[in-house]
Amino acid sequence: MTTDSCQQHSSLILLTSVILLLGIIGTNAQAETSPGANLQGRILYRGPIPPAETQAIAQDKETCGATHQLFPVVVSDDGGLAQAVVSVEGLGDTPVSSKEDLVIVRNDKCRFQPHIAVGSIKQHLEVQNNDPILHNTHIRTKKRAFFNVVLLPHSQGIKKVLKEPGLMTIACNKHPFMMGYVQVFDHPYYALTDSQGAFSVPNLPPGTHRLSIWHKTLGTIHQTVTIPHTNNADLIIEFPAH
Repeated sequence: MTTDSCQQHSSLILLTSVILLLGIIGTNAQAETSPGANLQGRILYRGPIPPAETQAIAQDKETCGATHQLFPVVVSDDGGLAQAVVSVEGLGDTPVSSKEDLVIVRNDKCRFQPHIAVGSIKQHLEVQNNDPILHNTHIRTKKRAFFNVVLLPHSQGIKKVLKEPGLMTIACNKHPFMMGYVQVFDHPYYALTDSQGAFSVPNLPPGTHRLSIWHKTLGTIHQTVTIPHTNNADLIIEFPAH
């Protein structure tokens, strides 16, 4: 083999090695930056359903109505549990970017809509008043008042940054029958079940995780789930009967 041929052969080997190395680096980088899998599923409840609680309304009946019904447990025809909060434990160190979208709770016909809201720290919670009457919206954490503000009729709302994770209660001091909840997390891995009990948590890191499922009446249960590296994970959890 001539000297030129040897040099060309060595250059070809070197070039091939570089290409293979770049391919390995690219594959690793893609694996590190690729999003996780989606966890999706349903929460079911087969137990006895408590009857609705009916409360008489003493004031502002033209807006609020004569009575108010509170449904402790809401399920679909096939047992899907609505208004349950699904979250992943142990991921509180996950960075949460400041989101532009708002967590909005509306005073609408003397009800908090939605009845259960979910959000993460750094988001803004906005409380609006769609009613033609005054509401005094009082939101509390377990330790202190988050805010206690009089909302004028048809007001655009008051915004405040969510800074701490945990459960907050929403009440109206003027209308004691009004009640709602906001669950705040320090990570993005949470979801609220819809009217069919369905939920979806996107981009969950692969591995084995412990889920927390909270319901305002039924309490909290836990479930372990393993998230694969590539495929989505499907899960059905049945809330124990109370």
